[in-house]
Formats: sequence, structure tokens, C-alpha cells
Amino acid sequence: MAHDNAKTAASNAVRAVDAEGDVYILSFPKCGRTWLRLLLARAISAAHGIPMEVCRDLDLTHFSAVDSTVPRIVFWHDDRVALRAPAQLSADKDFYRDRRVVLLLRDIRDVAVSHYFQRTRREGDSYNGTLGDFLTEEVGSVRTCLEFWNIWHAQQHVPAAFLLSSYERLTADTPGELGRIMRFCGLTQAVDPAAVETAVAFAHFGAMRAMERDDVFRSEKLRPSDPGDVESYKTRRGVVGGYRDYLTKEQADDVDALVRGHLVPAWQPAALAADEQPEPPLSTAK
Repeated sequence: MAHDNAKTAASNAVRAVDAEGDVYILSFPKCGRTWLRLLLARAISAAHGIPMEVCRDLDLTHFSAVDSTVPRIVFWHDDRVALRAPAQLSADKDFYRDRRVVLLLRDIRDVAVSHYFQRTRREGDSYNGTLGDFLTEEVGSVRTCLEFWNIWHAQQHVPAAFLLSSYERLTADTPGELGRIMRFCGLTQAVDPAAVETAVAFAHFGAMRAMERDDVFRSEKLRPSDPGDVESYKTRRGVVGGYRDYLTKEQADDVDALVRGHLVPAWQPAALAADEQPEPPLSTAK
């Protein structure tokens, strides 16, 4: 009952998605959207000469209000995916038919561990079970994430253009992957090497951790629940394959088996990217 109440409260707190976006950057929770949001914000700010203060609550659409040449870029989790069981997810993506979509993936084991700490250590998102319990939850855990990815694999032709990226790609080559995403978004001016370099320096892990600790943006999107508890930070560790410090071999093997048994084969390497860090497939943009 307590878990149901927490889900209801979280659902009521979720704002309706901005329907005026040109580009939607989507992911399951804990796949690196906040990092990408900061990278894009700083690159836009540097390239267009717009102060970062304009980006209130890390909402990039405020840049578009100042400069109409900046596309409206909207971040959200799509379908309130963290609140759904696999069978409750919608396969209808017609909302995106005339829009561009970036989908961020991440190794599912790192996603699960990071999401567990968000649910147990961050305010307003309480979960009382163990990490082992969370891995097998029907709502908002591993199975939901895999089904969400399956749906998008099947529906990637629906948006006007679709780009697949990942946390691991951004980690391996932050300037190159950031530039690829910006070009896809139509941020041609922000792909200037100087703007990219400024953004990468601004949003590296140590800088993000300091900004979160000091509540620089006055935003729950980048604020720890407990400054003294590393596990309560949005910028929790920033390590590819960090799940190995939390999951037993048996737990990791169980998640691997779910990936092999339930996720479309083309995206399985991205779901297990920490093993060899292969690159996920490039976009199928129209």
C-alpha cells in the first residue's frame, strides 16, 4: 500500500509534457539525461551568447524564447515509464510523428542500480525493498525498461527523425557524441568546437557534483537529498560498469538473462554495454 501511495504521489507530481517541442530527448530514468541536458545548455549558451541564468530549472526551451533560431528541446521520460508495468506501456508514438527524437540507452545493470538508489535515497520517490527485490519489481524496474526499449525499437520509424545514443557513447567520446546529437537537433551554431569544448569542461563529472552539492541551479533536477550521502546525488558515481560493486554475480546473471530473453537482439549490446563498451547502432534518421 505504501508503495502504491508513493507511485500515486509521484504520478500526480509529473507535469504534462511540453507539446510545442521540436526535439524530444527521451530515456528511461538514470540513463544520463541530466548530464546531456547540462552539456547542451552550456553549448547553446556559449554559441548563442545567452546567459546560463536564462535556462531556469534546466529547461532548455527558455533559450528558444530568447533566440528563435534555437530549436525547442524538451527532455522527459516518455509515458511516465518509471510508473508503469511492462503491460501498461503504450506502443502509440504518434505524438512524435512530426518531431525529432533522441533516445538515450545505458547498460541496464547500471540503470537498475542507479534507479534503485534514486528510489531509496532521494526525496519523494521512496522504495523500501532491497536491491535484489528491486531487480524483480514488475513496475518501473528492469522488465519495464526492456519493454520500453523494445517499443521504441519497433516504433523508431514514427518520428520525423530518430537518433539512438547512449551514456557509454557520451562517456567514451563526449565531444564527438555531443556534436553528433547537436547536429541532429539542428543546433548547427552550437557545434562550433569552442562551444563544445566549453560545454564538456563545464559539465564533467567533478564539476557537476560540485554544482549539485552547492545547489547552483536551485533545481531538484540537480540537487542531492542529503549532501553527506553520495548515493543520494543525481551525479552519484558516473562509472560505466559500476553495478559490479553492488550486484552479486547471480543477480547480474539474472539481469543478463532477462536481456537475452526479452530485449530485441539489435539493442542487446547497448543494454550490456559495460561488458565491452560497443557502440550502439547509429540513427535511422529520415
